Amino acid sequence: MAERASEIISSSNIVLLGSFNPKIFQPEWFARQGLLPQAEVDAAEVKVIAQPISHFETERFTVFVTEQQFIAASKPDASPAPLRDLVSGTFFILEHTPVTAMGLNRQMHIPMESEAEWHQIGDMLAPKDCWKEVLEGRPGLLTMTILTNKSEPQGAQFRIKVEPSTQVTNGVYFETNEHYPGAEKESLQSLMEILNRRWEEAQNEAERVIRHVLSWAKRAK
Repeated sequence: MAERASEIISSSNIVLLGSFNPKIFQPEWFARQGLLPQAEVDAAEVKVIAQPISHFETERFTVFVTEQQFIAASKPDASPAPLRDLVSGTFFILEHTPVTAMGLNRQMHIPMESEAEWHQIGDMLAPKDCWKEVLEGRPGLLTMTILTNKSEPQGAQFRIKVEPSTQVTNGVYFETNEHYPGAEKESLQSLMEILNRRWEEAQNEAERVIRHVLSWAKRAK
């Protein structure tokens, strides 16, 4: 993909783990259930619809389903609110689907003002003094993942990944994940309650954490 010089690229996705029948998740099924408008479905690009995989794209969404995983993503820079409604509506209808865990995710490619500032972010997050003593050239941060537990519900976690962006010049890529395990009983229902209650705040929290990391790295020099 060609790089975009100075624009922030942002997208979101919702991942469910469990047991799915990929053939169900066809564009026309979403139209019949009133989950997507017919015009958007008519213009959908179907990548593959088969028992192992269902994969299609519409103007606003990408849907990718295997027998173990359901992923629905908003297109870059689209509002994340309709994505929550799409997933929540889907599994209100498919209420008996066995689902064991859910991830609420945000991705952002953020350009820095200069190459020097871009290097500064990596140097602050991963100091290079140790590596310079044993490695040739200029060591650089390739990927970093930080994980922490959330206060509730039990077993929930927050993860953030930082890498050089492949889509914007002198950009930093952030990926956040709020992971929620399903409850012992009525797992799908409990996860959909979290989705409806938490989705907007999860997107805002992801951006708040990302902005904090960038601000800290810039001023900590």
